[in-house]
Amino acid sequence: MHTTTYAQHCAVKIDSRGFRFISIDCGSNEDYTDEDTKIPYISDKGLIDTGIVKTVSSDSPANLPRFSKNLRSFPNGTRNCYTLRPEQGKNNNYLIRAIFVYGNYDEKNQIPEFDLHLGVNEWTTVNLTNAGPNGFYYDVIHVPLTDYIDVCLINTGRGVPFISSLELRLLDNSIYPTQGRALTKIRGYDVGRNSSDFSVRWEIKVVKQIVLMVICGVVLIKMIAYVPSMRTHEP
Repeated sequence: MHTTTYAQHCAVKIDSRGFRFISIDCGSNEDYTDEDTKIPYISDKGLIDTGIVKTVSSDSPANLPRFSKNLRSFPNGTRNCYTLRPEQGKNNNYLIRAIFVYGNYDEKNQIPEFDLHLGVNEWTTVNLTNAGPNGFYYDVIHVPLTDYIDVCLINTGRGVPFISSLELRLLDNSIYPTQGRALTKIRGYDVGRNSSDFSVRWEIKVVKQIVLMVICGVVLIKMIAYVPSMRTHEP
């Protein structure tokens, strides 16, 4: 029998300057503001009561961002979900990013493979075999038909699912009209960036504009069918 575990509902984090978004550092024991990007992150400590908090090994790159140094793994249950409740609610475009940095946290040197779902719909298979020490992230543009979004990690028998960070950004609805579907990124190009850099992030006052520019820079996307999200005990 398959089991499903849901996190408690996550409210949107609102910066004092009025920018609305969700940034969760999975495995962190406290809220904080990133020193480089000025993006505030919230701990998932009060959002979920399943999973085990782990830290990447000391052999991991010293320049890993703080949100990549901790993680939450889910050795129990077939399906473990975070429930996001953006303040803007349903029928809006959201960019959702899930970040995964293995960092040999379990000292097994065996990178797991597992599935990622939005509600009952398959988003992608998390495969970090060629990701390198800085990990990898997966993006999707999603228009929920409900006021909540379930992001679920699915154990497919190929290793223990885990997650380092989970982020959500509101997009202008005029960008990528989805007509009730979701858009997943196949490949994106950032021309001129040093290939050794893990990612490029910006201070909070310009995050919205930069996020839109990055999304517009995605040159290949695919359309996947959308089925309304619902709670279920089956993956």
